Amino acid sequence: MSISTALAMTFMGARGETASQMSQVLHFNILKESVLHQSFADLSALISRADAPYTLKAANRLFGKKGLDVLATFVDDSKKYYGASMETLDFICDGEGSRQHINSWVEKQTANRIKDLLPAGSIDALTRLVLVNAIYFKGQWTAKFKHHGTFDEKFRTVGGYVNVPMMHQRGKFNYARDDSVRSSILELPYIKNEVSMFIVLPDQVDGLADVQQKLSPEKIDSWVRETRIRNSPTVALSLPKFILDQDFILNDVLKAMGMPDPFDQDRADFSGMTGDKDLFISKVIHKAFLDVNEEGSEAAAATAVVMQAPTSCMPARTLEFKADHPFLVFICDNKTGAILFIGQLCKPEGDTIMGDSPSEKGMGSGGNVLGNTCLCPPPPPPLPCP
Repeated sequence: MSISTALAMTFMGARGETASQMSQVLHFNILKESVLHQSFADLSALISRADAPYTLKAANRLFGKKGLDVLATFVDDSKKYYGASMETLDFICDGEGSRQHINSWVEKQTANRIKDLLPAGSIDALTRLVLVNAIYFKGQWTAKFKHHGTFDEKFRTVGGYVNVPMMHQRGKFNYARDDSVRSSILELPYIKNEVSMFIVLPDQVDGLADVQQKLSPEKIDSWVRETRIRNSPTVALSLPKFILDQDFILNDVLKAMGMPDPFDQDRADFSGMTGDKDLFISKVIHKAFLDVNEEGSEAAAATAVVMQAPTSCMPARTLEFKADHPFLVFICDNKTGAILFIGQLCKPEGDTIMGDSPSEKGMGSGGNVLGNTCLCPPPPPPLPCP
């Protein structure tokens, strides 16, 4: 949901072929665009209600470069459909501070579970807009696992096995079989059965690849339906107690799925954001966390879509002048233009670190800029001097 929401906000500013590719890959084309964004708003309101028997919060925000001229319609629609207000930051002069500020906002929205969403260097002088979604969930099992029923057991992998703390309980659970993927499906409900976790367990250690290959929304719907159409059997359940924490850069995945233009600085069209084709997606960053234990589960996720200006918009670099090698020096009379002194510095005073290089030999040496440094007599002044 986090990935879909962040990209839906971005899609709201896409136009032309960029919008067409995003719509097809993300399946946004099944709805009219106005209905699509309202559907995201309705979904967020339904799952984030205050009286829910679990904690689920979703938050969105736009972080824009100070001085960026964003279309009022885009800002207003982001607020209307996604509750995403606009905050300006100084990406050019304080990119690192801006990055830390965005990461701090994400941490706060996810109960400190998602840290450092944006890695070092992800915000620079070309960054114009960062669209961020954050989601946090915490719920307790309807039937909790007993702590004394948790003990180490072997968890088999393709390459061997590892010891993990395994939780155990016996009870009635919704259960189904799907022989098309040779797997068993079990539903683990949270309190009041408004949210559930489903476990899809292949028969074979290496069976997950087949499940992934056949995964689809229709397949997931069938698993949910099949677990609930018959009486719940008694199940002896063993489930690892685990924590997952991983981050992803989704650029290559989304390009391969059929939307390369949004990432192409020459072809991207996000004129619905600024009125010009001056933005492209530089990174889609996603990070997720899941903790499954005896009491229940805690999960968090965040997604950032970083929009940049093309490299042709790179601000002028600060000029550096570092006189750390032999140089010429002269003194000029500004009224007359007369050159009063002229010379070259080949080797200032100080401790010698290395011997003279061939280029320095024969050029002379001196104790200071003008002393003993090939000073030449001034030429005749162009104008009579008093």
